[in-house]
Amino acid sequence: MLLKKIQLLFLTVFVFVSFLGQKYTLKQIDSLGQNAAYNIADKRIALQQLFKYDALVNKKGSEKNKIRIMFYIAIVYSELGEFEKLIEYSLKMEDCAHKLNDPFNEIFAIRMRAISYSSLGVFNKAESLFKQAQEKTSILKGDKLFAERGLLFGDLAYLKREMRAPNDTILAYRRKSLNCYEKIQNKEKREVSLTSAYSNVGFDFSEANQPDSALYYCHKALKLSISRKDTVRQGSISGNIGRVYYENNNQDSALFYLKKALPLMEQNKSYLLKNVYDDLALVYEKQKDYKNSLYYRNKYKKLDDSLRNTEKKAVNKESIQANEKNKQQANRFYFILGGVLVILLIIIYFATRYFIGYQKERKEKKQKEAVISDLEDKVNDAFEEVIQLAKSDDPAFLPRFKEVYPDFYKKLSETYPFLTSGQLKFCALLRLNFSTKEIAHYNHLTIRGIEIKKNRLRKQLDISSFEDLNNWMMKF
Repeated sequence: MLLKKIQLLFLTVFVFVSFLGQKYTLKQIDSLGQNAAYNIADKRIALQQLFKYDALVNKKGSEKNKIRIMFYIAIVYSELGEFEKLIEYSLKMEDCAHKLNDPFNEIFAIRMRAISYSSLGVFNKAESLFKQAQEKTSILKGDKLFAERGLLFGDLAYLKREMRAPNDTILAYRRKSLNCYEKIQNKEKREVSLTSAYSNVGFDFSEANQPDSALYYCHKALKLSISRKDTVRQGSISGNIGRVYYENNNQDSALFYLKKALPLMEQNKSYLLKNVYDDLALVYEKQKDYKNSLYYRNKYKKLDDSLRNTEKKAVNKESIQANEKNKQQANRFYFILGGVLVILLIIIYFATRYFIGYQKERKEKKQKEAVISDLEDKVNDAFEEVIQLAKSDDPAFLPRFKEVYPDFYKKLSETYPFLTSGQLKFCALLRLNFSTKEIAHYNHLTIRGIEIKKNRLRKQLDISSFEDLNNWMMKF
């Protein structure tokens, strides 16, 4: 243990000193910003890095590079769900883009603010901002004009769905989005945009209970993805088509398209693969092929558990390489050497302290490990018991859940005293991370019925539609 701590301190010294000894070009800073926004899984760490890069860009006095870092920061704020901060930040970004005469980023900033208001439930303000962004697109020309307008009409369609607008209104915006994308001259950009747009229209027709139209647009999306040899989208669209057929009791066609989706998603290691496993299990169950249903149900559970473990154990590494020559290399060397000597003295001091307390710490650790191991065994047993009670829809489930998760139950019931025992049970199932399909299956209800319950609960607890309900319960 002592050796590991000393090694860790040496590593910290090396990284710190190396960072101080490097300078970055504007191009390198932009590359680092892009990496932070899209590749660092922990978005709070990504945000910290981006603000550091923002400070470096400010020192170099490049407004054009600053707006790019602002673009990345806005994306990360959105992914973190910090919409109040995003509203404030997008105003600064819009002002900066306006001064640079950069209509693309100006529209982007307005759009981010609209998305934020939509996520916070301020729908009228969001709609006003989306339309303001639409007006700004008149500055753009050619493919950029049609691409941005298509994107914004798609945003308005999604917003109208959140506002529970009539299906005709939602689909009208989807058609406007399609019309814009169809005018894009660049074939590659046009087909990429239309593939997503057709798929979205298909989903909205499915939600409107118009399966024929839903399948028509889904097949158009599938045809484009095949012509583009886009196996990722082929897999997801085929899975969507299978889902539409399943919901309309055409199990043979559902099975055909789900089996087409399966190898493509396995090949691309798509995160939607578990949904295909789940849908296959449901289709086989409808066909009374319980052997295959159980097979895919087990594959679903195994993949779902694996994904959860990966998320918990994932270690994100950021590799920064910069080779800019420095004329003041000698001065920097003496500065680094002085820093190393100071920190070495600190290491020696702490190493002495660690050595003195080493034996005591080792003994205490063993005792703690024994206690923790015993507690973990008890917790695991209790968790399995609660899961089994939930799956069997046993009346003893809620009382036992209350005993195993007393803090959650007490806080939930005291914060929302109007919740009925049935709603508390529903919240308990979400806290245990049961999916919509699982809750429907074990409680002998329809998936649609469970989705309605979820929407009702969101309104009662004032939870944003962008917030995952299971995650909200687990964080509560």
